[in-house]
Amino acid sequence: MKKRIVALLLTAAMCAGLLAGCGKSSDTAATGGDAPEEGSVQSAQTDDSGKVNGVLYKEGLPLVDEGTYSFSIFCDDSSDTGEFYMLNEFKKQTNVDVDLRIFPYETATERLNLDLNSGDYADVIGGWTLSDSMILTYGVNQGVFIPLEDYFAEYCPKITEILDLPGVREEMTAPDGHIYAIPYVCDDTMVGYSPYINTKWLENVGMDMPTTTEEFEAVLKAFKEQDANGNGDPNDEIPFSTDPNNKHIEAMAGWFGLPMDKYGVGIKDSEVVYAGASSTYRELLSWLNGMYKQGLIDLEIFTQDSATWEGKGNRDLYGVSIAYESNEFSGHVRGTERDEYDILPVLNTDNGGRWLRDTNGFSVYRTQAVVTDNAKNPEVICRWFDNAFELENGIGCNRGPVGTLVFKEDDGYHAIDNKTLPEDEQEKLSWGNLWPQSLPKYMPSGFKYIEDNPLYDEKKALEAAYEPYLTKEIVPSFWIPLDKIDRYSDIATAIKDYFNQQQAMFVSGELNINDDAQWKSYVDGLYALGLEDWLEVRGVDKIAD
Repeated sequence: MKKRIVALLLTAAMCAGLLAGCGKSSDTAATGGDAPEEGSVQSAQTDDSGKVNGVLYKEGLPLVDEGTYSFSIFCDDSSDTGEFYMLNEFKKQTNVDVDLRIFPYETATERLNLDLNSGDYADVIGGWTLSDSMILTYGVNQGVFIPLEDYFAEYCPKITEILDLPGVREEMTAPDGHIYAIPYVCDDTMVGYSPYINTKWLENVGMDMPTTTEEFEAVLKAFKEQDANGNGDPNDEIPFSTDPNNKHIEAMAGWFGLPMDKYGVGIKDSEVVYAGASSTYRELLSWLNGMYKQGLIDLEIFTQDSATWEGKGNRDLYGVSIAYESNEFSGHVRGTERDEYDILPVLNTDNGGRWLRDTNGFSVYRTQAVVTDNAKNPEVICRWFDNAFELENGIGCNRGPVGTLVFKEDDGYHAIDNKTLPEDEQEKLSWGNLWPQSLPKYMPSGFKYIEDNPLYDEKKALEAAYEPYLTKEIVPSFWIPLDKIDRYSDIATAIKDYFNQQQAMFVSGELNINDDAQWKSYVDGLYALGLEDWLEVRGVDKIAD
């Protein structure tokens, strides 16, 4: 999945620790004989034909008569064509027309802000551009995002079933008691982004898999100084790079004993701490700066876009890169066996090296799709998503359409490789063209396909390799208190931008990481921006030395 980690992930630890189910907010119920608000669920009328408000069939398919209803979706996603197989299937099933307004992640945030400011926003806003702060600002405070829990209860049995999973309803419910987003609940990996190393390059330079940071640096030097990719040019190798939109280089602080996330929050001695001003983080930056000076790190690491990063990887110019999966930059088609890229192990494990656990294998994403006050008949939209979450539709969005790539048999669902299809069908049914992967989808936890020739599961191999060295704890999710929404939003944006900017300047040498005065100036800048207030809202009590 592209650009998976742009918003905060909610995890199994949170789900397991919470009890299932919570009643609807009293704010949403008609009380004391007051007349239902026009357009509310309570005011809906069902006619003799079974249509709600003259538009939606309350039960069964299609949802509406052909040509009578459409809605728009804004989302960020990666697609060459903007065409998605399952959207066309859902049109056939529901008679609902969807106007998909899709933008690359790099430009989607700016475009969404423009839309929201102008009032010309879509009926549904989805994707990784959304955040808790936006839910609270545009939902709780401004009413641009509308509450959905009553629509779910009245029209959406599948979504209700999902909300009733342990802890899910609580995680989805904002501080004012309303649910503003379509739930996106799924099995998840314990490790998101990690480094992948080219084992063919290792073989070409005659070196073994590194296990310490010293050995890793030596490997990168060999990649730089020799014709590691074997193309006859000893000067085109780029030893190390990372996904431009999910760099996660601060995660490597775990090799020095303090695993941390991209916001600077980490785990030390089983305690959640702020690590972005710590001596450990400084040690990491100093090490990276030394390698940058030697030309071991991509000179464009802080300036390139995704297309440039992928283009270099496709030309076999990278020895190591951080990514969600190696084929995101290598251009290699996944097969039944591991290809030349392998998992770089957690380094310095004999000396306290660890990696931050992202989830306990299960996540709730609460900011993937909202319905706006521009939408007419929101009940249709909610039922449209509810239909998308039915099992075989979920299979279609996640793996491929039933009857084409997946086949129902007595012992379960058998999946085939899309490479067995005619060539003109292969791209159309590739994973990225099935469904906008930044939008909610659903599969029951633990659902497995039966495959004759299963593809190599790189993420499963990663989890097996990293599990002994993962933190037991995860960085918990949180809701911003209603009275601190505006203040927190300003602080969070400023601190995130400052953290990333200063990181780039220290690594590249524009600032001297080894100069105590410049480091102190950086730390003072964090406090000046409101670090302590930011941490208080997040529930982080300790700043690591």
